[in-house]
Amino acid sequence: MNKEYEIDIKDYLRIIRRRGGIVIGIIAVCFILSILYFFYAPPNFTSTSKILVKRVESIFTSTYYKSPTEEEITNHIFLIKSYPVLEKTTESFTDDELEKMGIGTKDKAFSRMKSNIDNGRIEVSSKGESRIIEIRVTEANPYISQLFANRLAETYRSFDIEIKKEDAHSAYDFIADQTEKVQRDLEESEEKLKEFKEKYGILGISAEIEQFIRQMSDIEKELKSASIEAEVLEKKINAVKSKLNEQQKTLLTEASQTSYSVLVDLKRQLTSLENEKANLLIQGYSPEDQKILKINQSIQSLKDKMSTVARDLLQKEGTLDPLVQMEDFMQQSVNLAIDYAVAKSRIEALDEALRYYKNRLNRIPKRELELARLEREKEANKEIYLMLLEKREQAQIEEVRESGGISILELARLPKGPNTMSKVKKSVLFLILGVLLGIGGGFVVDYVDSAVRDEFEITRISGLPILGRIPVIENDKKDKNNSNGDFFVLTEKESRSHIAEAFRSLRANIKLSRAEGFPSSILITGPDAGSGKSMIAINLALSFVSSGKKVLLVDTDLRRPAIEKYLKIKKEKGLTELLVNEGQGIQPLSIDGLKVIPSGELPPNPSELLDSDRMKQLLNQWKKEYDIVLLDSPPLMTVSDSRILASEVEETLLVASYGETNRHMIAQTSELLKQLSIKALGYILNKVDIHKEYGYYGYYYGYYYYSKPGKRED
Repeated sequence: MNKEYEIDIKDYLRIIRRRGGIVIGIIAVCFILSILYFFYAPPNFTSTSKILVKRVESIFTSTYYKSPTEEEITNHIFLIKSYPVLEKTTESFTDDELEKMGIGTKDKAFSRMKSNIDNGRIEVSSKGESRIIEIRVTEANPYISQLFANRLAETYRSFDIEIKKEDAHSAYDFIADQTEKVQRDLEESEEKLKEFKEKYGILGISAEIEQFIRQMSDIEKELKSASIEAEVLEKKINAVKSKLNEQQKTLLTEASQTSYSVLVDLKRQLTSLENEKANLLIQGYSPEDQKILKINQSIQSLKDKMSTVARDLLQKEGTLDPLVQMEDFMQQSVNLAIDYAVAKSRIEALDEALRYYKNRLNRIPKRELELARLEREKEANKEIYLMLLEKREQAQIEEVRESGGISILELARLPKGPNTMSKVKKSVLFLILGVLLGIGGGFVVDYVDSAVRDEFEITRISGLPILGRIPVIENDKKDKNNSNGDFFVLTEKESRSHIAEAFRSLRANIKLSRAEGFPSSILITGPDAGSGKSMIAINLALSFVSSGKKVLLVDTDLRRPAIEKYLKIKKEKGLTELLVNEGQGIQPLSIDGLKVIPSGELPPNPSELLDSDRMKQLLNQWKKEYDIVLLDSPPLMTVSDSRILASEVEETLLVASYGETNRHMIAQTSELLKQLSIKALGYILNKVDIHKEYGYYGYYYGYYYYSKPGKRED
């Protein structure tokens, strides 16, 4: 059954410690590169120009735009770095300037500026929440850095003025046409009024009717003004749409529909306010009355709220993306659409009020009615004509004026010296990058390396616990008289060493992992060869003996036996002879209680012998004579010998070698155990490098190591 483990910081630190060489190597390379860059890279010069985004009042609507929003500032930053502005900037360079910069042609200048923007050598950013935008250029040539920064600022100011002029010209043409039309209407209404008075000899109308006519004229004037405003706004919306491609037009339509569906309630409130204003006009209140002015303030506040809600909605839906979808045009369109909706609401309310006056007008005597109508038409046309003249004048001023929404706050000066801080920042960045790459490289190598170096990894793959961790044998602990120098035998002299303590811990874990205590028979095997299972079997047996147990160690590896060699047992009869009933050979060790049966002669058919009834007989006999029987067997994945014996013993222990046994072998072993229904008690992780893993496994080394018996080395 698999058990889930939570990964904590110690696991990551252990990986970094294991791959310390790779981590330190990459960091060292990056450190050297940063030093070389700092001392040998050519100096850079930085120039900065500053522009101010002004607050602008629209002359075509009553909207006054306050400080630009964060989105609008982002739009300006995007436009400064856009192709049209860069092209106009490079086109403005003179031949002398190109020669002085050493660039040659305008095309090369454009490529240079575009490359600088892409690699961050031209930075355009705003200062906090202010309306100031900085254009910062870093170049190896101080003259280029100054010229690029200043010319970008100057070009963008001209670019902004051109856009404003285009919008103003479109509105001016429309207002001029309307002015001429209303002028003709005014002249015609004045002539008709004059003819009517001369025909009937009437000098004027009563004061009551005159007041009525004046009120009705005010409403007609408001209605005409609202209609003209709606048409101007519609033309402006079409002008914005003309700058978009088909995909952006579709996106704009979807954004507008989304906004309108959410703004229905606000639009309803707006219509209610316009109706209330119209009713006051019907009651005789003048447009300058405090009540009507208060309603106008409420209407403006509601318009601001609608604009804010629409902008927040588009941001939430992800519709606005200044780098992809021309956010500036979309935000303009949404604002214009809101103003257009307000104008339409005014038209509806004023239409209703005008119908009321027309109904009352029908009750006036015919001659007075006709005179009143002519007076009303003249007054209405006069008011509308004056209003259009004012608007036309404003539009004309807007069209010809040379100031847009951008002011140059500060031009860049020629740098006095190189920007050393830029080098320092990049050098520090190299170091930080080196640390990140080093750690990342260590993790990648650790992941690609299939050798297991983590007990939790074994448990995760196999679902079996780690019962013991045996440290790698150090030089002073190796058996110099053994052909295999990596072998260790637990003796009285070494009983206080950290390796001996590791085997005592293994012995205790075996006992505690079973409710019944120590098993009567244990098979020692592993996924692959070379994991040190024979050394584990011998020293675990000696550890059991030191605890007072009567132990029998049997070398059941009839293909490549190792116990005889490690314990220096002479070639004598052993397990093979016992299985073929030729005799018995038991070589006692110097430590009382341990009995050893070597492998004996190597048979041609080891699997058949180990699977014989005679082997089962011997196992049953040994279990009665000894407290614990340990069988050292071949690797589980290479031959069938261990699989045969695993079904005859009480428990099976698997040995994995730190840094050698791979994850694939662990997984295959687990699958085989599952298929054959073999019960395994757990894994023993052998050859653990306590120096690399000191943070976790070094506990044994630091706490239990004694240099001399009876004296602990702190």
